[in-house]
Amino acid sequence: MKFLYFTDSHIRGTNPKSRTDSFFDTVKTKLEEVRSLTQRHQIDYVLHGGDLFDRPDTSLSVIHEIAPLLQSIPAPILAISGNHDIYGHNPITLPRTVMGLLDALGIVTVINGKTMLLQKDDTVVQLTGAPYIYGIDREEHRNLYFVKEKDPRADFAIHLVHGFLMPKKFPLIAHTRVEEVADTAADLTISGHYHDGFPLMEIGDKKFINPGAMVRISNTLTELKRKPKVLLIDVEKSDCEIREYPLQSALPGEEVLDRKEIEMHKFKRRELAEFKESIERTGNFERIHFMEVITDIAENEKLDPAVKREALQRIAKVEESRGGL
Repeated sequence: MKFLYFTDSHIRGTNPKSRTDSFFDTVKTKLEEVRSLTQRHQIDYVLHGGDLFDRPDTSLSVIHEIAPLLQSIPAPILAISGNHDIYGHNPITLPRTVMGLLDALGIVTVINGKTMLLQKDDTVVQLTGAPYIYGIDREEHRNLYFVKEKDPRADFAIHLVHGFLMPKKFPLIAHTRVEEVADTAADLTISGHYHDGFPLMEIGDKKFINPGAMVRISNTLTELKRKPKVLLIDVEKSDCEIREYPLQSALPGEEVLDRKEIEMHKFKRRELAEFKESIERTGNFERIHFMEVITDIAENEKLDPAVKREALQRIAKVEESRGGL
């Protein structure tokens, strides 16, 4: 059974300030390459790791071009939602988003919290997915990185998750280290959200990988050098072969990323500037911080969990009424 995985496509109609090309045209070209790869490699399922869109209320003019393109990919697209796909970091808002619309139309199948058994010939793959939620990397939500058990009918288990799964300790930002979830029942855990990605890690018989974002939005030195890629995954019974495939349509970073903004601030420590950008490219840092404060207050004051849920749902509604991100 063959899979193609990509993540963090951040489809949008406007140009990030760091890009010098037409970002929308670039994303379309990459999706066309995904379609070509799906045909060439006879892919059975295309998997997406979240942040399909850059905002939950992406304009209809963008969807008018993107929906037919996604629909033309000759394999089912199975996806989880990322923080940019929903309002207020809350997956319950999905039905009111563009991603939710594509799910309803059958163009994309959102597998948030679901378990699917996929079969081809004599190979059965269990597929599960955990969407981004507020505080996903807090201890209370660590279970989202785990698969508790594998269906006895399944030969192999794949788990998708959109969160800061990291190969090693990462300073100042809430994250989850691979070693902390190594006893998952999933044979292969694939993450998104962290745009830089990390190569295949193996702990015992468990595999973990993040190929990085399909697109480059920030203009950090890391992004300047990084080559966007997808994963080609071939599962036969309990064996799995994973190949990282650099997208041929992705131009060199120096041709599409504008470094002027950083060059104008040479008087600042370069390390500080780069770290600031690494935070910014994960999303709206202030909003994440605000929601974390609410969660901390709820815990410290021993509030009823229903009160916290209600507060976060109201934030999502306010965000939606103000036009998303």
